[in-house]
Amino acid sequence: MMNSLHARTLLIAEIPVLLLVGGLIITASLLGRRDRTLGWTGAALLLVGMGFLLGVTDPLRAWERSVAGFGALLLLAHACIWTGVRAFSGRPALWVWIAAGPLIWCALCLWPGFVSSGVARAVAYGVSTLAYTGASLWALGVGAGGQGGKIRLAVLPFSILLLHGVLTAARMAVVAVTGPEPGLLRLDFPMAVFEGMLFFIGAAFAVLMMVGARAERRYRHAALHDALTDLANRRALFEQGGDLLQAALSRGRTVALLMCDLDRFKRINDDCGHETGDQVLAAFAGVLRRVVRKGDLCVRYGGEEFIVLSPDMDAEGALGLAERIRSQLRQCDCRLCEPLSVSIGIVCAPRGGTELSQLLARADQAMYQAKEAGRDCARLWMEDAGGEASAAVPRNGGGGPGKHPVDA
Repeated sequence: MMNSLHARTLLIAEIPVLLLVGGLIITASLLGRRDRTLGWTGAALLLVGMGFLLGVTDPLRAWERSVAGFGALLLLAHACIWTGVRAFSGRPALWVWIAAGPLIWCALCLWPGFVSSGVARAVAYGVSTLAYTGASLWALGVGAGGQGGKIRLAVLPFSILLLHGVLTAARMAVVAVTGPEPGLLRLDFPMAVFEGMLFFIGAAFAVLMMVGARAERRYRHAALHDALTDLANRRALFEQGGDLLQAALSRGRTVALLMCDLDRFKRINDDCGHETGDQVLAAFAGVLRRVVRKGDLCVRYGGEEFIVLSPDMDAEGALGLAERIRSQLRQCDCRLCEPLSVSIGIVCAPRGGTELSQLLARADQAMYQAKEAGRDCARLWMEDAGGEASAAVPRNGGGGPGKHPVDA
């Protein structure tokens, strides 16, 4: 059926589709955050549409006159796809290599023997196409491999690029062995035109899916993370912390919740300025990242309060973690007149409760007991025989009245 289709008819039918979709993608790339990936992809579709338009403007007998422009535009479109893939991973455009393929093609077209040889044209175009397709596959693989979250997103565009490369290589091999029929009436040309359109349209929609998924990840990250510290925020604590807690308890594991409150933070803001206060918050977030385990949830709960939710951790482990946090914080150099300190309240589930809200309330009680004990210490929430809350003092001391020269 494909062989019965006239190549010129295919070109005419595909031109408006390519130009319309390309124009829409470029328009989308200019809205909001200017996305270079969309810009390069839209440019590729416009170039293919212009190439096809050039192919139908000359009469059939004058087809060879448009060989140079037609091939150069399509190769430039392949270069734009490659550059768009690079842009998705944050890499710059390589202008020399973008222009290399089209310029070499145009230079070859200055040789009459090349223009008149269908085999030479097919092989040269195929080699150039394979070079850009291979570069696109490499750029996509490197970009996805460097960021694990992108690997799943890269499957569709990788498959489209790989299929296009295989079909191009197969068509080039067939033409080189059998020799093409001249002009637009060559039997493989309609199939090449149709496959080319499907490739560029498919690649464009694959890129749109990747860009859309990346935007969704960014928005979700922004919604669930604190902008200053890049730790999880209060919303993330209640969305993810509850699931983390219940998953651990269902396996019969203990869970430790640490509530950390930076001592004298209001005075730091008042005396040193909010910029210094922000530096202190960011420094403490860095401390938490260094000392917690993989799988622990670190949260900026609000203001100078932070939460660490640690599954598979008992009271002794939580007290050790609290001591490491305090020790690391004292070593931070924020150019203040006195060392930084933190008061930490600890509660463990299931002994301290099985609901996140209950654990937070009891960790808050323990944290205020740490404040009353002189700050710069940790206290573990416990329940005495009468049902009242009490706080255990860590075996290493963990501070005491008057240990740190700061007030609330």
